[in-house]
Amino acid sequence: MDVGEIADGTLEASGVLVGAEETDLLEKRSVAADRLDAGSTNKTHKSEKPTAKKLGGNFVLALALRRMLKSPAPTLDHIIRFLSSGSGHDKLWMITQYVTKIVVWLYSKRGYKSASERVRILSNLVADYRIMIRLTGLVPMSQFIRYSEQFPAPTPLLQWLNRVMNLSLVCYYPLEHIYWLGAHRIIPLTDNLVETSGYWSCRFWAVWVALQFVHLGEEYRVIKDRRRQVFTKGRSDAIKMQQELDAIDVEKRSWNTQLLINACYFPLTLHWSTRGSTFPDVAVGLCGTVAALAQAYNVWKATA
Repeated sequence: MDVGEIADGTLEASGVLVGAEETDLLEKRSVAADRLDAGSTNKTHKSEKPTAKKLGGNFVLALALRRMLKSPAPTLDHIIRFLSSGSGHDKLWMITQYVTKIVVWLYSKRGYKSASERVRILSNLVADYRIMIRLTGLVPMSQFIRYSEQFPAPTPLLQWLNRVMNLSLVCYYPLEHIYWLGAHRIIPLTDNLVETSGYWSCRFWAVWVALQFVHLGEEYRVIKDRRRQVFTKGRSDAIKMQQELDAIDVEKRSWNTQLLINACYFPLTLHWSTRGSTFPDVAVGLCGTVAALAQAYNVWKATA
């Protein structure tokens, strides 16, 4: 019950609402009611202000979350495709393996021995994990060998190079498996045999890397010949000619990336193939990081 209702009930009971007195009383009642209403309104506004701000903040947050969850996330989808592929998964750990070698060197330089040792343990663990997941490497390798025979390379030299390089990897994988299984005492081998199998696996990998330089040289010659043929033919269709040139440019950029990767791998294979190598670990980290990033870039494009 408000002030007006209380005043009305009192006046009706007294029966004296006449003339100026009635007017004066009504005015007083109205002023009292207005003051009370104004006071209650001010109190209400004061108490509602924080609530309004709070509700406004919650609304903005809820709206942002709703838009974030309901809107498409192409970058997140791309990352998932990248990590779901075998190559993308391996390249993520490869980057981790070699970047941590650089971090170990930096920590050692600054005297952070404890942190350096912890990061070194992580680097070695990741390297061991990457060797383990290559235990099935011969399976996709056999598929690639079949593919390279069913769809020969554009030149006889490239085809023979592919065969010799595939043979080197067929020798590399079993030796690396023997090394890993022997190093973890899963199969009983002497330490000398384990070490020897590790060195020879890297030497067969070094053969592959060396032949890859020859392979890239022949590929470059093929790319130059294709480009020259496009201009020699003198096509009247400018659009089709530009499309062919664009495709050649894409191959040339891919060739540049492969050359960079191979140039980074070459000192690593020599280092791991040589007993008592003095190649610094930080240089291993730098070469491996560049090679890993370049390969990750290729996988990222392939999973777009």
